[in-house]
Amino acid sequence: MKVYVSVDLPDDLAGRIKKYAEVVGKDRAEEADAVLCFNIDRELLLRMRRLKFIQVTTAGLDHLPWEDIPPNVTVAGNAGSNAAPVAEFAVALLLTAYKKILHYNAKMKGGDYSRDVEVPPLEGRKVAVLGLGEIGARVARALAALGASVYGFSRTPKEGPWRFTNKLEEALAGASAAVSALPLTKYTRGMIKYEHLTLMAEDAVFVNVGRAEVVDKEAVARILRERPRFVYASDVWWGRNDFGKDADIIGMPNVIATPWIAGGYGSAEIRRKMLEEAVENLIRWLRGDAPKNIARREDFV
Repeated sequence: MKVYVSVDLPDDLAGRIKKYAEVVGKDRAEEADAVLCFNIDRELLLRMRRLKFIQVTTAGLDHLPWEDIPPNVTVAGNAGSNAAPVAEFAVALLLTAYKKILHYNAKMKGGDYSRDVEVPPLEGRKVAVLGLGEIGARVARALAALGASVYGFSRTPKEGPWRFTNKLEEALAGASAAVSALPLTKYTRGMIKYEHLTLMAEDAVFVNVGRAEVVDKEAVARILRERPRFVYASDVWWGRNDFGKDADIIGMPNVIATPWIAGGYGSAEIRRKMLEEAVENLIRWLRGDAPKNIARREDFV
């Protein structure tokens, strides 16, 4: 077996792979039976006649060139590898906005010690968690532990401390807050529209740690203009890493923005863990065992 690795691996992780397969560089990519990558381009795929397996280092798979990946090639994602820190970050964004922390921080630093904005309790309030994968389920459990009335939205029923619904309108209606941890697929792209956001409370907080493109950008801009107390708190953006493309929304006063740092981009420790889990899943395949996180091609093509 030969594996083409296009990500920078620490020596010890590369050594783990070498126990089961020969690691080849780009110059010998056409010999590869498997690939470990963040992404892969069309020209390279066309050279790889022996390719049977692609292991991606990220949880999301929407960036892959699905039209160019042969149907007989198995693709595995890395879901769950950064679930804990991203879930932590989502809860932090929600509470920072909901508890008016930035508002009062700015006032205090400016020498204004007045109390001019109510700080509502989260206990007993409806909160929607959109997407009940590894990240969403963790967020939902944390919010339920704080006493929130959690509505969990997903395509398929999942058990947990939430009221399950597969209807987006039911999840968002009257919600004081929402957290989107939805992956980006052909089914979820642009799913959350203006009419969905209007179902939430006037002063609701919408947190996004999944993919920006799940939410219609113009819908976000409109709801923020019309409802000054509505807050959009996001770590993910429509311009991906080109954050300047979204400066119009990032600059709005009722937006809390971070530059995609909830997971691997924010921590070398998290990046290391993601690489470890991707390598271990690749080794499962090399050993002939069933790998985890096999992608559904029909979700993307």
